[in-house]
Amino acid sequence: MVPLDATQVLALLEHLPIALYVMRDGVLQWCNDKFLRLCECSLEAALGQNFVRFIAPEDREFVVDRYRRRISGEPVPEHYEFSAIGLETGKRTPIHMSVHVTQIAGIRYSIGVVVDLTAQASVAAGLATTAGVERSYPTPVLRVAAGVLVVPLVGHYHAARVQSLNQSVLAAIGEQRAHALILDVTGVVDADERVADYLGRTAAAARLLGAQCVLAGVSPSLAQLLVTSAATLTHLTTAATLEDALAQVRQPG
Repeated sequence: MVPLDATQVLALLEHLPIALYVMRDGVLQWCNDKFLRLCECSLEAALGQNFVRFIAPEDREFVVDRYRRRISGEPVPEHYEFSAIGLETGKRTPIHMSVHVTQIAGIRYSIGVVVDLTAQASVAAGLATTAGVERSYPTPVLRVAAGVLVVPLVGHYHAARVQSLNQSVLAAIGEQRAHALILDVTGVVDADERVADYLGRTAAAARLLGAQCVLAGVSPSLAQLLVTSAATLTHLTTAATLEDALAQVRQPG
C-alpha cells in the first residue's frame, strides 16, 4: 500500500461535505471549499483574515471569549454553536463547531470542524418524510394536559435556536392559557452560558404570563451555568425527571 502524500491529503480534505479550517493566533491559515462557500468568499480573501470576520456580530463576543480561554489553557467545551456570516450577502447560518488545539514544532494551532445546522436539519427532515414520520422543527411545544405545556429539548442548542424557542413558547402559553410550562432539558448537549441565560429568561417571561415554569432533568453542568446566569431565576423550580415535573404542576396550589 502506497501512503498518501501531503498534497493528496489536502486534495481529499478540500472535497469533504463538512467545513474545515486551521487557525494560528486567531488568523486563518487554511480552509477547505465547504468553509469558503459557507462564508461566501474566495480562498485569497479568507487566508490571513482574523476569524472574527466570519462570525455573526451578535455572536462575536461569546466566540472570542471561548477562544481566548481555550488558548490560555482553560477547560472550556470543545463543541458549541453560533452563527457564521456570509461576507457577500450577510446571511447568517447556524453552525455547530468542534475545535481542537494542537501544537506542532512549538506552534499552537486551532483546528476546527464546522457543520451547517440548516443543511443537517434539511437532511433529517427528508429522512423523516421518507420514513413516514412527521418531524417538527424547531422544538415542538406539546400540550399534555389542560393548561400544561411540555417542551422537550434534545441535542445541541445555540443562542439563535433558544431565542426562537422563547418566542414560540410564550406564544403557546398565551394561546393555550397555560398555567404550567415544563422545559425538559434532559437531552440537551453541551449547553453554554447563553443557552442557560435564555432558559432563565424564558422562565421569567412565562411567570409574567401567569405560568409556573419547571425545568426537568437539569444536569450538574447546566445547573452551574444557571446559577451564574444574568437572568432572574427566582420563580424557576426544578425537577429530577419529567415525571416529577408533571407531578409538581398537577398538585393543587
